Amino acid sequence: MKIVTLGTGGAIPTPVRNLPATAVQRGAEIFLFDCGEGTQLQFLKAGLSPGKLKAVFISHLHGDHIVGLPGLLMTLNHLSRKHSLSVFGPPGISDYIQQTCKCLQFTPGYELIVEESSGGRIHSGSDYRVDAVPVDHTVFTLAYVFEENERPGRFLLEQARQLGVPEGPLYGELQAGKDITLSDGRAVRATEVLGKLRRGRKVVYAVDTCPCQQVVDISTGADLLIHDGMFSDQLREEARLKGHSTVVQAAEIAQKAKVEELLLTHISPRYRDQDALLQKEAMAIFPHSTVAKDLMKFEIPVHK
Repeated sequence: MKIVTLGTGGAIPTPVRNLPATAVQRGAEIFLFDCGEGTQLQFLKAGLSPGKLKAVFISHLHGDHIVGLPGLLMTLNHLSRKHSLSVFGPPGISDYIQQTCKCLQFTPGYELIVEESSGGRIHSGSDYRVDAVPVDHTVFTLAYVFEENERPGRFLLEQARQLGVPEGPLYGELQAGKDITLSDGRAVRATEVLGKLRRGRKVVYAVDTCPCQQVVDISTGADLLIHDGMFSDQLREEARLKGHSTVVQAAEIAQKAKVEELLLTHISPRYRDQDALLQKEAMAIFPHSTVAKDLMKFEIPVHK
């Protein structure tokens, strides 16, 4: 699993920060969270293939989080995309896409599936799921939790041999958690030859939002929390009025939730050369904090 920060700015783009967009690349699939202006160009700069895009998750309907979507949808059409694309977002996302396509006289040549949500389980694959949770912003906004299912425990080779399991395809079935029957009729349960279940990886995307308890709750134990960090703590009141968080408030959320890493994004354009200031403030509370820059890449290894 790789996290790519396509856009880390807030409200206004700058020469070094594009508008909000974060890609989660997992195997051969890419999941996009928010789609600020210029996201498709950032895809190219990051070396990501638009053809691998599986789904798009929009947090809310402010322009800096969604204006890049029409261009991306049209580019996918120019690339002769054939398989479907799912777009998830808050109430109003369907109307936005329909009206934009109508004005642009654009009809996608692929199946475009648009689903609105007010929260809950919104998407799942064979071994992962995505939940949406309302957070505290000036308009209705969703945070997203991308979490893998638990994985089978380590394969206990010596235990399998003692049970008389012959080397070969049966090992693979047991490793996948399937019970088997040997040639002599004896049943071997997968639990007999597997260690404890291994937890899946978990990434939380909470942008834009004021600090709120629901983010603490959904982020508990996350490998990575991607959180609004628009302001220095010197502007805590301005952050509250505008529905955002300071880097210190985001660090406090990360600390309470006991996450592994905090990635601060949606940085105000006023901090063009002050990443070090924001980083210092956050790390004083939560040492595993990083102020995001465009086109950063983070690897999240599987749990052993």
